[in-house]
Amino acid sequence: MEHCHDFLKSKRWLDQDLDSRYINVEHPYAILLSEDEGQITLRGNAGDDNGQNGEEIFTFTTLEQLQEWFENNIGE
Repeated sequence: MEHCHDFLKSKRWLDQDLDSRYINVEHPYAILLSEDEGQITLRGNAGDDNGQNGEEIFTFTTLEQLQEWFENNIGE
């Protein structure tokens, strides 16, 4: 998952609370990394909780899947 952290940081997504919940103020999503489960979850960002309780949109199991989603949906 370390590569996921590096990838998200390179795209200007921040983990402000250092709890593997990444947000970017320019996007309505939060990305949660679960190293124990080996999953990357894209959620709606409800604002106050940085996506902790937001609606789950996608779950990825590899960095490549996340990168493909970024290319196809965000254009980065």
